[in-house]
Amino acid sequence: MTSVITAQVRIVGIVRGREIDTSASVTIEQDTLVLGWQDATPWRLSVGGIEGVAGGASSLTLYLVNNDVLELSGDDQLRPLGLQLLDRACAMPELTRGLKSLGASRGTPIAAHDRWFAPLLAARRSVEGVSDPARQVMLLDAAALTKELERAITEMAATTAPGDPAEQRAVEAALEEEAAPVFTAVALMGLAGDALRGGSLDTRIADWRRWVDTVRSVFAAADEAWTGMAAELR
Repeated sequence: MTSVITAQVRIVGIVRGREIDTSASVTIEQDTLVLGWQDATPWRLSVGGIEGVAGGASSLTLYLVNNDVLELSGDDQLRPLGLQLLDRACAMPELTRGLKSLGASRGTPIAAHDRWFAPLLAARRSVEGVSDPARQVMLLDAAALTKELERAITEMAATTAPGDPAEQRAVEAALEEEAAPVFTAVALMGLAGDALRGGSLDTRIADWRRWVDTVRSVFAAADEAWTGMAAELR
């Protein structure tokens, strides 16, 4: 269970057009940042409304939607609190939920089914428990995933038509045609990853969310492509 971190800070900034310059306590409850004022009802800011985080040992800047900014300073608990906030905001979601072909290999070439999805499942495992966006992008490298999917197609074609190079090439070409949307999705994931790594801290979380959307698209495209690929392997 993650320990609760509470920081005593000075907050300066603007939220929803309201200027703030006051002392407060700051803590995180599940996916909510709670700002506790001395003489007012606490504010609860959803992690989903935070687009970027930057800070040092005793300072933390929160970049919110609608260009609102909060500057927090004055407590050495801010650094671990900022790391905890990033951990909550950038935890990888489940990537295979809702995929139909992944969990339904009955009636299809089972070995080929497992070989096709193996690179995706390995990619998913590699980012489990990792909340640093740059490291997630590195682990889900688009170029490496492309090579693994291409290798899977080559191996499936070789298994389908052993000893017949011409037939292997024909099967491989058919599989590549079915899988074309997958490779397009992987390329878009790579571009989004580059944008995240090259972006600024004030939009890091927002860039991460856009990147995650492209990762989901890769898994969905691979799942959808399998039906046509399986037909080519029968």
